[in-house]
Amino acid sequence: MSLKIHLDRLAQQDLTDEYACLNALQHTEWRINKNVLNVIRNMWNNGQEVGNLPAREDLPLPTYNFGKEPSEMNDEERVRFRIWSRKRGEIYSHNNRSVSKRIQVERTLQVAEQFVKYDRFYYVWQNDFRSRKYASSTFLTPQSADWSKSLLEFGDSLPINNWDDARWLCIHGANLYGNDKITLDRRESWAWDFVDEAHRIADNPHDNQLWLEAEKPFQFLAWCYEMSALTKQGWGYHTRLPVSADGSCNGLQHLSAILRDELGGLATNLIPSELPQDIYTQVAEQATQRIREEDTELGRLCLEFGIDRKLAKRPVMIVPYSGTKHACRSYIEEAIKEKIKSGTPNVFGDDMFAVTHYLAGHIWDSISGVIVSARKVMDYVKSVGDVYSNMGKHMEWITPTGWIVMQQYSEVQQKRIKTHINGEVVSLSFPKDKKDTVNKQRTGLGSSPNFIHSLDASALTRTINKATKVGMQDFAMVHDSYGTHSSNMPTLSNILREEFVSMYEEHDVLNELRDHAIKTLGTEDVPLPPSMGNLDIRNVLKSDYFFA
Repeated sequence: MSLKIHLDRLAQQDLTDEYACLNALQHTEWRINKNVLNVIRNMWNNGQEVGNLPAREDLPLPTYNFGKEPSEMNDEERVRFRIWSRKRGEIYSHNNRSVSKRIQVERTLQVAEQFVKYDRFYYVWQNDFRSRKYASSTFLTPQSADWSKSLLEFGDSLPINNWDDARWLCIHGANLYGNDKITLDRRESWAWDFVDEAHRIADNPHDNQLWLEAEKPFQFLAWCYEMSALTKQGWGYHTRLPVSADGSCNGLQHLSAILRDELGGLATNLIPSELPQDIYTQVAEQATQRIREEDTELGRLCLEFGIDRKLAKRPVMIVPYSGTKHACRSYIEEAIKEKIKSGTPNVFGDDMFAVTHYLAGHIWDSISGVIVSARKVMDYVKSVGDVYSNMGKHMEWITPTGWIVMQQYSEVQQKRIKTHINGEVVSLSFPKDKKDTVNKQRTGLGSSPNFIHSLDASALTRTINKATKVGMQDFAMVHDSYGTHSSNMPTLSNILREEFVSMYEEHDVLNELRDHAIKTLGTEDVPLPPSMGNLDIRNVLKSDYFFA
Protein backbone atom coordinates (compact mmCIF):
# COMPACT_ATOMS: atom_id res chain seq x y z
CA MET A 1 0.00 0.00 0.00
CA SER A 2 1.42 3.39 -0.97
CA LEU A 3 1.93 6.18 1.55
CA LYS A 4 -0.65 8.29 -0.27
CA ILE A 5 -3.32 5.60 0.07
CA HIS A 6 -2.55 5.23 3.78
CA LEU A 7 -2.75 9.01 4.30
CA ASP A 8 -6.07 9.05 2.44
CA ARG A 9 -7.38 6.38 4.80
CA LEU A 10 -6.21 8.40 7.82
CA ALA A 11 -7.94 11.49 6.39
CA GLN A 12 -11.23 9.58 6.44
CA GLN A 13 -10.81 8.58 10.11
CA ASP A 14 -12.23 10.64 12.95
CA LEU A 15 -8.94 11.95 14.36
CA THR A 16 -10.48 14.65 16.54
CA ASP A 17 -8.70 13.32 19.64
CA GLU A 18 -5.34 13.12 17.89
CA TYR A 19 -5.54 16.67 16.52
CA ALA A 20 -6.69 18.01 19.90
CA CYS A 21 -3.72 16.39 21.65
CA LEU A 22 -1.16 17.72 19.17
CA ASN A 23 -2.66 21.20 19.40
CA ALA A 24 -2.47 21.13 23.20
CA LEU A 25 1.20 20.18 23.05
CA GLN A 26 1.86 22.89 20.48
CA HIS A 27 0.06 25.45 22.66
CA THR A 28 2.54 24.88 25.51
CA GLU A 29 4.91 27.83 25.83
CA TRP A 30 8.60 27.33 26.61
CA ARG A 31 11.63 29.42 27.43
CA ILE A 32 15.31 28.84 28.22
CA ASN A 33 16.47 28.29 31.79
CA LYS A 34 19.25 30.90 31.89
CA ASN A 35 20.81 29.67 35.13
CA VAL A 36 21.33 26.14 33.87
CA LEU A 37 22.48 27.34 30.45
CA ASN A 38 25.26 29.39 32.04
CA VAL A 39 26.45 26.42 34.11
CA ILE A 40 26.48 23.95 31.21
CA ARG A 41 28.20 26.39 28.84
CA ASN A 42 30.88 27.14 31.43
CA MET A 43 31.54 23.46 32.14
CA TRP A 44 31.56 22.56 28.46
CA ASN A 45 33.97 25.36 27.56
CA ASN A 46 36.28 24.25 30.37
CA GLY A 47 36.25 20.65 29.15
CA GLN A 48 34.66 19.23 32.30
CA GLU A 49 33.37 15.69 31.74
CA VAL A 50 30.61 15.83 34.35
CA GLY A 51 27.14 14.38 34.60
CA ASN A 52 26.43 12.81 31.24
CA LEU A 53 28.29 15.39 29.18
CA PRO A 54 30.79 13.68 26.86
CA ALA A 55 34.53 14.28 27.05
CA ARG A 56 35.79 16.97 24.67
CA GLU A 57 38.88 14.94 23.76
CA ASP A 58 39.31 11.37 22.54
CA LEU A 59 40.55 8.69 24.92
CA PRO A 60 44.10 7.59 23.99
CA LEU A 61 44.33 4.27 22.18
CA PRO A 62 46.51 1.61 23.88
CA THR A 63 49.91 1.22 22.21
CA TYR A 64 51.03 -1.98 20.50
CA ASN A 65 53.67 -3.45 22.82
CA PHE A 66 53.95 -7.02 21.54
CA GLY A 67 57.03 -6.65 19.32
CA LYS A 68 55.83 -9.24 16.81
CA GLU A 69 52.97 -9.97 14.44
CA PRO A 70 49.93 -11.92 15.72
CA SER A 71 50.80 -14.84 13.43
CA GLU A 72 54.12 -15.20 15.28
CA MET A 73 52.63 -15.25 18.79
CA ASN A 74 52.36 -18.25 21.07
CA ASP A 75 49.06 -19.21 22.74
CA GLU A 76 49.60 -17.05 25.86
CA GLU A 77 50.55 -14.02 23.77
CA ARG A 78 47.51 -14.49 21.54
CA VAL A 79 45.24 -14.38 24.58
CA ARG A 80 46.82 -11.09 25.68
CA PHE A 81 46.64 -9.80 22.09
CA ARG A 82 42.90 -10.56 21.86
CA ILE A 83 42.26 -8.72 25.13
CA TRP A 84 44.34 -5.76 23.89
CA SER A 85 42.55 -5.78 20.54
CA ARG A 86 39.10 -5.88 22.15
CA LYS A 87 39.99 -3.04 24.52
CA ARG A 88 41.38 -0.97 21.65
CA GLY A 89 38.23 -1.60 19.63
CA GLU A 90 36.02 -0.49 22.53
CA ILE A 91 37.98 2.75 22.97
CA TYR A 92 37.94 3.37 19.22
CA SER A 93 34.14 2.89 19.13
CA HIS A 94 33.74 5.11 22.21
CA ASN A 95 35.72 7.90 20.51
CA ASN A 96 33.60 7.60 17.37
CA ARG A 97 30.39 7.86 19.39
CA SER A 98 31.80 10.80 21.34
CA VAL A 99 32.24 12.84 18.16
CA SER A 100 28.50 12.86 17.46
CA LYS A 101 27.74 13.56 21.12
CA ARG A 102 30.11 16.55 21.14
CA ILE A 103 28.42 17.96 18.06
CA GLN A 104 25.06 17.46 19.74
CA VAL A 105 26.13 19.30 22.89
CA GLU A 106 27.62 22.25 21.03
CA ARG A 107 24.69 22.56 18.64
CA THR A 108 22.17 22.31 21.50
CA LEU A 109 23.94 25.05 23.42
CA GLN A 110 24.00 27.22 20.30
CA VAL A 111 20.25 26.76 19.83
CA ALA A 112 19.62 27.57 23.50
CA GLU A 113 21.75 30.72 23.24
CA GLN A 114 19.86 31.72 20.11
CA PHE A 115 16.49 31.43 21.88
CA VAL A 116 17.46 32.70 25.33
CA LYS A 117 16.47 36.23 24.27
CA TYR A 118 12.83 35.20 23.79
CA ASP A 119 10.28 35.18 26.61
CA ARG A 120 8.49 32.24 25.01
CA PHE A 121 8.64 29.95 22.03
CA TYR A 122 6.73 26.90 20.81
CA TYR A 123 7.39 23.46 19.38
CA VAL A 124 5.70 21.85 16.42
CA TRP A 125 4.51 18.36 17.38
CA GLN A 126 3.74 15.43 15.14
CA ASN A 127 2.63 11.79 15.23
CA ASP A 128 4.82 8.95 14.08
CA PHE A 129 3.17 6.00 12.35
CA ARG A 130 2.08 4.56 15.75
CA SER A 131 0.64 7.96 16.84
CA ARG A 132 3.45 8.53 19.35
CA LYS A 133 4.02 12.26 19.84
CA TYR A 134 7.36 13.91 19.03
CA ALA A 135 8.56 17.49 18.94
CA SER A 136 9.67 17.89 15.32
CA SER A 137 12.88 19.74 16.21
CA THR A 138 16.44 18.53 16.53
CA PHE A 139 18.80 18.91 19.48
CA LEU A 140 16.89 21.01 22.06
CA THR A 141 13.48 19.45 22.82
CA PRO A 142 11.41 18.48 25.90
CA GLN A 143 12.20 14.84 25.02
CA SER A 144 15.99 15.08 24.86
CA ALA A 145 18.80 14.00 27.20
CA ASP A 146 19.05 15.13 30.83
CA TRP A 147 21.47 18.00 30.20
CA SER A 148 19.43 19.19 27.20
CA LYS A 149 16.02 18.90 28.84
CA SER A 150 17.32 20.86 31.85
CA LEU A 151 17.68 23.92 29.60
CA LEU A 152 13.90 24.21 29.19
CA GLU A 153 11.22 25.63 31.44
CA PHE A 154 7.61 26.66 30.88
CA GLY A 155 6.95 30.09 29.41
CA ASP A 156 3.94 30.49 31.71
CA SER A 157 4.31 30.41 35.48
CA LEU A 158 1.88 29.25 38.16
CA PRO A 159 1.97 30.15 41.85
CA ILE A 160 2.86 27.75 44.63
CA ASN A 161 0.58 28.94 47.40
CA ASN A 162 0.71 26.13 49.96
CA TRP A 163 2.17 22.77 50.94
CA ASP A 164 -0.09 20.89 48.52
CA ASP A 165 1.07 23.02 45.58
CA ALA A 166 4.69 22.34 46.54
CA ARG A 167 4.29 18.59 47.11
CA TRP A 168 5.00 17.47 43.56
CA LEU A 169 7.92 19.88 43.19
CA CYS A 170 9.43 18.07 46.18
CA ILE A 171 8.64 14.60 44.84
CA HIS A 172 10.11 15.55 41.48
CA GLY A 173 13.38 16.61 43.11
CA ALA A 174 13.67 13.36 45.04
CA ASN A 175 12.98 11.39 41.86
CA LEU A 176 15.67 13.26 39.94
CA TYR A 177 18.20 12.63 42.68
CA GLY A 178 17.44 8.91 42.66
CA ASN A 179 15.24 8.59 45.75
CA ASP A 180 12.30 7.19 43.80
CA LYS A 181 11.95 3.86 45.62
CA ILE A 182 10.66 5.32 48.87
CA THR A 183 7.14 6.50 49.68
CA LEU A 184 5.84 9.76 48.25
CA ASP A 185 5.66 11.25 51.76
CA ARG A 186 9.32 10.39 52.40
CA ARG A 187 10.31 11.89 49.05
CA GLU A 188 8.52 15.10 50.01
CA SER A 189 10.28 15.17 53.39
CA TRP A 190 13.64 14.46 51.77
CA ALA A 191 13.24 17.50 49.52
CA TRP A 192 12.48 19.86 52.40
CA ASP A 193 15.47 18.46 54.29
CA PHE A 194 17.65 19.18 51.25
CA VAL A 195 16.76 22.89 51.11
CA ASP A 196 19.98 24.16 52.73
CA GLU A 197 22.04 22.20 50.19
CA ALA A 198 19.81 23.53 47.40
CA HIS A 199 20.63 27.09 48.53
CA ARG A 200 24.37 26.38 48.47
CA ILE A 201 24.15 24.74 45.04
CA ALA A 202 22.04 27.57 43.59
CA ASP A 203 24.44 30.18 44.99
CA ASN A 204 27.53 28.48 43.52
CA PRO A 205 26.99 25.24 41.54
CA HIS A 206 30.65 25.13 40.49
CA ASP A 207 32.06 24.92 44.01
CA ASN A 208 29.10 23.04 45.52
CA GLN A 209 28.78 20.03 43.23
CA LEU A 210 26.62 17.69 45.28
CA TRP A 211 24.07 18.00 42.47
CA LEU A 212 26.40 15.96 40.23
CA GLU A 213 25.68 12.89 42.41
CA ALA A 214 22.05 12.94 41.29
CA GLU A 215 20.74 10.33 38.87
CA LYS A 216 19.72 13.13 36.50
CA PRO A 217 22.18 15.82 37.55
CA PHE A 218 21.35 18.73 35.26
CA GLN A 219 17.60 18.50 35.74
CA PHE A 220 18.32 18.22 39.45
CA LEU A 221 20.39 21.41 39.23
CA ALA A 222 17.38 23.15 37.68
CA TRP A 223 15.29 21.83 40.57
CA CYS A 224 17.79 23.21 43.12
CA TYR A 225 17.41 26.68 41.61
CA GLU A 226 13.62 26.36 41.80
CA MET A 227 13.50 24.96 45.34
CA SER A 228 15.92 27.60 46.56
CA ALA A 229 13.85 30.39 45.00
CA LEU A 230 10.61 29.03 46.48
CA THR A 231 11.94 28.84 50.03
CA LYS A 232 13.56 32.26 49.79
CA GLN A 233 10.47 34.00 48.36
CA GLY A 234 7.83 31.96 50.21
CA TRP A 235 4.27 31.08 49.24
CA GLY A 236 3.10 32.85 46.13
CA TYR A 237 6.33 32.09 44.27
CA HIS A 238 5.65 31.54 40.56
CA THR A 239 7.23 28.34 39.28
CA ARG A 240 8.08 27.51 35.66
CA LEU A 241 9.78 24.18 36.27
CA PRO A 242 8.12 21.15 34.61
CA VAL A 243 7.70 18.36 37.16
CA SER A 244 6.87 14.85 36.05
CA ALA A 245 5.49 11.47 37.09
CA ASP A 246 6.89 8.38 35.35
CA GLY A 247 5.25 5.02 34.72
CA SER A 248 6.66 1.87 36.33
CA CYS A 249 8.10 0.17 33.25
CA ASN A 250 5.14 1.42 31.27
CA GLY A 251 5.33 -1.17 28.49
CA LEU A 252 4.90 -3.95 31.03
CA GLN A 253 2.07 -2.00 32.67
CA HIS A 254 0.17 -2.11 29.39
CA LEU A 255 0.97 -5.79 28.85
CA SER A 256 -0.27 -6.63 32.35
CA ALA A 257 -3.43 -4.56 31.92
CA ILE A 258 -4.28 -6.18 28.58
CA LEU A 259 -4.53 -9.68 30.09
CA ARG A 260 -5.56 -8.50 33.57
CA ASP A 261 -2.45 -10.20 34.97
CA GLU A 262 -2.38 -9.95 38.76
CA LEU A 263 1.29 -10.95 39.12
CA GLY A 264 2.48 -8.50 36.47
CA GLY A 265 0.07 -5.87 37.75
CA LEU A 266 1.53 -6.12 41.25
CA ALA A 267 5.10 -5.94 39.92
CA THR A 268 4.35 -2.80 37.87
CA ASN A 269 2.20 -0.92 40.42
CA LEU A 270 -1.21 -1.45 38.84
CA ILE A 271 -2.26 -2.58 42.33
CA PRO A 272 -2.06 -0.33 45.41
CA SER A 273 0.78 -1.00 47.85
CA GLU A 274 2.38 0.78 50.79
CA LEU A 275 5.74 0.94 49.01
CA PRO A 276 6.45 1.28 45.28
CA GLN A 277 6.99 -2.10 43.65
CA ASP A 278 10.20 -2.34 41.66
CA ILE A 279 10.19 -5.01 38.96
CA TYR A 280 13.89 -4.44 38.26
CA THR A 281 14.78 -5.34 41.84
CA GLN A 282 12.47 -8.36 41.74
CA VAL A 283 14.21 -9.68 38.63
CA ALA A 284 17.66 -9.01 40.14
CA GLU A 285 16.69 -10.85 43.33
CA GLN A 286 15.32 -13.83 41.41
CA ALA A 287 18.47 -14.00 39.26
CA THR A 288 20.60 -13.82 42.42
CA GLN A 289 18.70 -16.72 43.95
CA ARG A 290 19.06 -18.83 40.80
CA ILE A 291 22.80 -18.19 40.64
CA ARG A 292 23.27 -18.90 44.36
CA GLU A 293 21.50 -22.24 44.00
CA GLU A 294 23.54 -23.17 40.92
CA ASP A 295 26.83 -22.49 42.77
CA THR A 296 29.37 -22.15 39.95
CA GLU A 297 32.67 -20.30 39.76
CA LEU A 298 31.24 -17.67 37.41
CA GLY A 299 28.20 -17.40 39.64
CA ARG A 300 30.31 -16.76 42.72
CA LEU A 301 32.09 -13.93 40.91
CA CYS A 302 28.71 -12.43 39.99
CA LEU A 303 27.50 -12.66 43.58
CA GLU A 304 30.71 -11.03 44.81
CA PHE A 305 30.27 -8.18 42.32
CA GLY A 306 26.59 -7.79 43.19
CA ILE A 307 23.51 -8.31 41.01
CA ASP A 308 21.37 -5.23 41.53
CA ARG A 309 18.50 -3.45 39.80
CA LYS A 310 20.88 -1.49 37.56
CA LEU A 311 22.06 -4.71 35.93
CA ALA A 312 18.47 -5.86 35.43
CA LYS A 313 16.86 -2.55 34.45
CA ARG A 314 17.68 -2.27 30.75
CA PRO A 315 17.06 -5.98 30.02
CA VAL A 316 13.61 -5.71 31.66
CA MET A 317 12.81 -2.47 29.84
CA ILE A 318 13.44 -3.96 26.39
CA VAL A 319 11.20 -7.01 26.88
CA PRO A 320 7.96 -5.32 25.71
CA TYR A 321 9.81 -4.07 22.65
CA SER A 322 11.06 -7.43 21.31
CA GLY A 323 14.41 -7.24 23.06
CA THR A 324 16.70 -10.22 22.51
CA LYS A 325 19.01 -12.16 24.79
CA HIS A 326 21.92 -10.76 22.76
CA ALA A 327 20.76 -7.20 23.54
CA CYS A 328 20.29 -8.25 27.16
CA ARG A 329 23.95 -9.33 27.33
CA SER A 330 25.12 -6.01 25.83
CA TYR A 331 23.12 -3.95 28.34
CA ILE A 332 24.43 -6.04 31.23
CA GLU A 333 28.00 -5.42 30.05
CA GLU A 334 27.31 -1.66 29.89
CA ALA A 335 25.86 -1.71 33.41
CA ILE A 336 28.84 -3.66 34.77
CA LYS A 337 31.29 -1.17 33.25
CA GLU A 338 29.32 1.75 34.69
CA LYS A 339 29.44 0.16 38.16
CA ILE A 340 33.19 -0.40 37.85
CA LYS A 341 33.68 3.18 36.69
CA SER A 342 31.77 4.42 39.76
CA GLY A 343 34.03 2.47 42.13
CA THR A 344 32.86 -1.16 42.38
CA PRO A 345 35.94 -3.47 42.27
CA ASN A 346 36.34 -5.34 38.98
CA VAL A 347 36.38 -9.05 39.86
CA PHE A 348 35.93 -10.16 36.24
CA GLY A 349 39.12 -8.96 34.53
CA ASP A 350 39.27 -7.47 31.04
CA ASP A 351 37.35 -10.19 29.17
CA MET A 352 33.71 -9.93 30.24
CA PHE A 353 32.00 -11.90 27.49
CA ALA A 354 31.74 -15.17 29.41
CA VAL A 355 30.36 -13.60 32.57
CA THR A 356 27.90 -11.31 30.76
CA HIS A 357 26.69 -14.25 28.66
CA TYR A 358 26.19 -16.23 31.87
CA LEU A 359 24.38 -13.38 33.61
CA ALA A 360 22.18 -12.69 30.57
CA GLY A 361 20.86 -16.24 30.67
CA HIS A 362 19.84 -16.03 34.32
CA ILE A 363 18.38 -12.51 34.11
CA TRP A 364 16.48 -13.40 30.93
CA ASP A 365 14.93 -16.48 32.56
CA SER A 366 14.14 -14.49 35.71
CA ILE A 367 12.27 -11.90 33.66
CA SER A 368 10.07 -14.65 32.20
CA GLY A 369 9.32 -15.84 35.73
CA VAL A 370 8.08 -12.41 36.83
CA ILE A 371 6.08 -11.40 33.73
CA VAL A 372 4.51 -14.58 32.34
CA SER A 373 1.42 -12.93 30.82
CA ALA A 374 3.48 -10.26 29.08
CA ARG A 375 5.09 -12.95 26.96
CA LYS A 376 1.63 -14.31 26.08
CA VAL A 377 0.48 -10.92 24.77
CA MET A 378 3.66 -10.41 22.79
CA ASP A 379 3.47 -13.89 21.27
CA TYR A 380 -0.18 -13.37 20.36
CA VAL A 381 0.41 -10.04 18.62
CA LYS A 382 3.26 -11.62 16.70
CA SER A 383 1.03 -14.53 15.67
CA VAL A 384 -1.47 -12.07 14.18
CA GLY A 385 1.39 -10.38 12.37
CA ASP A 386 2.37 -13.76 10.95
CA VAL A 387 -1.10 -14.15 9.44
CA TYR A 388 -0.70 -10.81 7.65
CA SER A 389 2.79 -11.75 6.44
CA ASN A 390 1.71 -15.16 5.18
CA MET A 391 -1.00 -13.49 3.11
CA GLY A 392 1.46 -10.93 1.72
CA LYS A 393 -0.16 -8.00 3.55
CA HIS A 394 1.31 -5.35 5.82
CA MET A 395 0.07 -5.64 9.41
CA GLU A 396 -2.28 -2.93 10.67
CA TRP A 397 -4.65 -2.09 13.51
CA ILE A 398 -6.74 0.80 14.86
CA THR A 399 -5.84 2.36 18.21
CA PRO A 400 -8.36 3.33 20.91
CA THR A 401 -8.12 6.93 19.65
CA GLY A 402 -8.93 6.00 16.04
CA TRP A 403 -5.46 6.12 14.52
CA ILE A 404 -4.66 3.50 11.85
CA VAL A 405 -1.25 1.96 12.51
CA MET A 406 0.35 0.54 9.37
CA GLN A 407 3.53 -1.53 9.69
CA GLN A 408 4.92 -1.01 6.22
CA TYR A 409 7.96 -3.26 6.42
CA SER A 410 8.91 -4.23 2.88
CA GLU A 411 11.67 -6.47 1.66
CA VAL A 412 14.83 -4.44 1.11
CA GLN A 413 17.39 -4.66 -1.65
CA GLN A 414 20.81 -3.02 -1.51
CA LYS A 415 21.63 -0.59 -4.31
CA ARG A 416 25.31 0.21 -4.82
CA ILE A 417 26.64 3.38 -6.41
CA LYS A 418 30.10 4.79 -7.04
CA THR A 419 30.85 8.43 -6.38
CA HIS A 420 33.74 10.79 -5.64
CA ILE A 421 34.43 12.03 -2.10
CA ASN A 422 37.52 14.14 -1.37
CA GLY A 423 38.95 13.24 -4.76
CA GLU A 424 38.64 9.49 -4.24
CA VAL A 425 36.25 6.99 -5.81
CA VAL A 426 34.17 5.24 -3.13
CA SER A 427 31.39 2.66 -3.33
CA LEU A 428 28.27 3.30 -1.25
CA SER A 429 25.23 1.14 -0.70
CA PHE A 430 21.79 2.15 0.47
CA PRO A 431 18.59 0.19 1.09
CA LYS A 432 15.68 0.42 -1.29
CA ASP A 433 12.26 -1.01 -0.48
CA LYS A 434 10.80 -3.49 -2.90
CA LYS A 435 7.24 -2.43 -3.61
CA ASP A 436 4.36 -4.81 -2.83
CA THR A 437 6.47 -7.09 -0.64
CA VAL A 438 6.34 -7.91 3.09
CA ASN A 439 9.40 -8.51 5.23
CA LYS A 440 8.19 -11.29 7.53
CA GLN A 441 11.10 -10.99 9.98
CA ARG A 442 10.73 -7.25 10.50
CA THR A 443 6.95 -7.61 10.78
CA GLY A 444 7.38 -10.23 13.49
CA LEU A 445 9.97 -8.25 15.43
CA GLY A 446 8.08 -4.98 15.16
CA SER A 447 4.52 -6.10 15.82
CA SER A 448 4.60 -6.30 19.63
CA PRO A 449 6.66 -3.15 20.36
CA ASN A 450 4.69 -1.09 17.87
CA PHE A 451 1.40 -2.37 19.30
CA ILE A 452 2.43 -1.40 22.86
CA HIS A 453 3.79 1.97 21.69
CA SER A 454 0.47 2.73 20.01
CA LEU A 455 -1.38 1.97 23.26
CA ASP A 456 0.82 4.19 25.41
CA ALA A 457 0.32 6.89 22.77
CA SER A 458 -3.46 6.50 23.07
CA ALA A 459 -3.30 6.75 26.86
CA LEU A 460 -1.25 9.94 26.58
CA THR A 461 -3.65 11.43 24.02
CA ARG A 462 -6.69 10.72 26.17
CA THR A 463 -4.95 12.13 29.25
CA ILE A 464 -3.97 15.41 27.63
CA ASN A 465 -7.40 15.94 26.10
CA LYS A 466 -9.13 15.34 29.43
CA ALA A 467 -6.67 17.67 31.17
CA THR A 468 -7.28 20.50 28.69
CA LYS A 469 -11.02 20.16 29.28
CA VAL A 470 -10.50 21.00 32.97
CA GLY A 471 -8.36 24.03 32.15
CA MET A 472 -4.79 22.74 32.10
CA GLN A 473 -2.57 24.05 29.29
CA ASP A 474 1.13 23.31 29.90
CA PHE A 475 2.50 19.81 29.28
CA ALA A 476 5.96 18.23 29.22
CA MET A 477 5.35 14.75 27.81
CA VAL A 478 7.80 11.95 27.00
CA HIS A 479 5.62 8.93 26.13
CA ASP A 480 5.55 7.37 29.63
CA SER A 481 6.54 10.48 31.57
CA TYR A 482 3.81 13.06 32.14
CA GLY A 483 4.81 16.55 33.26
CA THR A 484 3.24 19.89 34.13
CA HIS A 485 3.44 22.58 36.85
CA SER A 486 3.71 21.32 40.43
CA SER A 487 0.35 22.76 41.47
CA ASN A 488 -1.37 20.97 38.56
CA MET A 489 0.24 17.56 39.09
CA PRO A 490 -2.45 16.23 41.49
CA THR A 491 -5.08 16.86 38.81
CA LEU A 492 -2.94 15.36 36.05
CA SER A 493 -2.16 12.33 38.25
CA ASN A 494 -5.85 11.59 38.76
CA ILE A 495 -6.68 12.06 35.10
CA LEU A 496 -3.94 9.78 33.75
CA ARG A 497 -5.20 6.97 36.02
CA GLU A 498 -8.82 7.53 35.02
CA GLU A 499 -7.99 7.50 31.32
CA PHE A 500 -5.81 4.40 31.54
CA VAL A 501 -8.61 2.53 33.30
CA SER A 502 -11.37 3.76 31.00
CA MET A 503 -9.31 2.91 27.91
CA TYR A 504 -8.99 -0.71 28.98
CA GLU A 505 -12.58 -0.90 30.21
CA GLU A 506 -13.83 0.39 26.85
CA HIS A 507 -11.43 -1.57 24.64
CA ASP A 508 -10.53 -5.25 24.53
CA VAL A 509 -7.50 -4.45 22.43
CA LEU A 510 -6.51 -8.01 21.50
CA ASN A 511 -10.00 -8.92 20.27
CA GLU A 512 -10.14 -5.61 18.40
CA LEU A 513 -6.77 -6.48 16.82
CA ARG A 514 -8.19 -9.86 15.73
CA ASP A 515 -11.49 -8.40 14.46
CA HIS A 516 -9.64 -5.84 12.36
CA ALA A 517 -7.40 -8.56 10.92
CA ILE A 518 -10.43 -10.66 9.96
CA LYS A 519 -12.06 -7.65 8.30
CA THR A 520 -8.89 -6.53 6.52
CA LEU A 521 -7.68 -9.95 5.37
CA GLY A 522 -11.08 -11.47 4.66
CA THR A 523 -10.37 -14.65 6.63
CA GLU A 524 -11.50 -16.12 9.95
CA ASP A 525 -8.22 -17.99 10.23
CA VAL A 526 -6.80 -15.63 12.86
CA PRO A 527 -5.85 -17.11 16.27
CA LEU A 528 -7.92 -16.35 19.35
CA PRO A 529 -6.36 -14.18 22.09
CA PRO A 530 -5.14 -15.82 25.32
CA SER A 531 -7.52 -15.88 28.26
CA MET A 532 -7.57 -13.06 30.80
CA GLY A 533 -6.60 -13.15 34.45
CA ASN A 534 -8.40 -11.72 37.47
CA LEU A 535 -6.78 -8.30 37.86
CA ASP A 536 -9.32 -5.59 38.69
CA ILE A 537 -8.16 -2.79 36.39
CA ARG A 538 -9.88 -0.22 38.61
CA ASN A 539 -7.20 -0.85 41.24
CA VAL A 540 -5.09 1.56 39.19
CA LEU A 541 -7.27 4.42 40.46
CA LYS A 542 -6.05 3.76 44.00
CA SER A 543 -2.39 3.01 43.18
CA ASP A 544 -0.13 5.89 44.25
CA TYR A 545 2.85 4.39 42.44
CA PHE A 546 1.25 3.64 39.06
CA PHE A 547 2.84 6.89 37.86
CA ALA A 548 5.00 8.50 40.53
